[in-house]
Order: sequence, then C-alpha cells, then structure tokens
Amino acid sequence: MTDHDTPKTGYMNPPEHTRFKKGKSGNPQGRPRKPKDINTVLHQVLNRKVRVNNIEQKMPIRDALIWTLRGLALQGDKQALTLQRRIIEQAGLTQTDVANPEAKKERILKAFENMGVKVDRSEGGK
Repeated sequence: MTDHDTPKTGYMNPPEHTRFKKGKSGNPQGRPRKPKDINTVLHQVLNRKVRVNNIEQKMPIRDALIWTLRGLALQGDKQALTLQRRIIEQAGLTQTDVANPEAKKERILKAFENMGVKVDRSEGGK
C-alpha cells in the first residue's frame, strides 16, 4: 500500500466520515436574529401602507391616524382635539411666537445660555 491509498487523519485533518459534506454548513440554523426593540416594531407598523376608505391610493398608517384624528376633532370630539393639540405642540408646529417677538427672543437667548454662551441681556449689550 502507498501513502496515497490510506487517508491521513490527525491534527487539522479529521477522518473522512466526520467531515462536513460539500454544500452543507457546520451550523445550519446559523446565529439567532437579534430581537427587535419596541421602537423598531412601532416604526415598521406605522410606516406600513394601507388603503383608506376604498380609495385607490395607499398611505402610511401614521398619516391615516392623523387624518382620522383631524376628522374627529373637526366633528367636535374633545379628546381628539386635546390629543391633536398635544401632538402639534410636541412637534413644534405651534405658531404662538409669531405675534410675540419678545418670547421668541427670550427662547433664543435661553438656547444660547444652555449651550454655554455668555449672554448680555441688556437692550443694546454686546
């Protein structure tokens, strides 16, 4: 017999019957997926598109919810109106500072102070 007839086994050379078959992985199930956090799931759900009121066009669920909330608020639902006001305030879409430039100036000065910039609050100060 020659060395070519008998397969070598040992370090870095396992026996033929214990080796992985061609095309098969040693870990067929693979690494388990990372569980999704609540923000990811919520984002996926709200971005899913749905058809509203038998209209051909689809829109994301978040848009449909806002339109439904708007419709309820216009019909006089006080809870819907309160919720819509809270959403608008949290989104920063309120227009209350347009009529009051002093409040806007004060908000800007506070933002600079929060960043660590020294602010002189006198009228003509530098």
